[in-house]
Amino acid sequence: MQKGGSSRLNAVTRIFGSMQGDGFFWQDEPPASTLGRLWSKALVMVGKADLEGKRVKIATIPVELRQLLKDILGDR
Repeated sequence: MQKGGSSRLNAVTRIFGSMQGDGFFWQDEPPASTLGRLWSKALVMVGKADLEGKRVKIATIPVELRQLLKDILGDR
């Protein structure tokens, strides 16, 4: 949230751990990583975006949830 709701994926995985091994068949085997669990509940989206002229992987909090999370978390 401090970076406007989006950040490069490598910065997020350094803090919260990798999603390696989570796969995409979550109905058969739910993700084990923190980021993977958030993604499977649509609390975080993972994808690609153009930042500073480069195509990079990002993690982003959906726009619809940002104000709600700010209200819940306060000014952290």
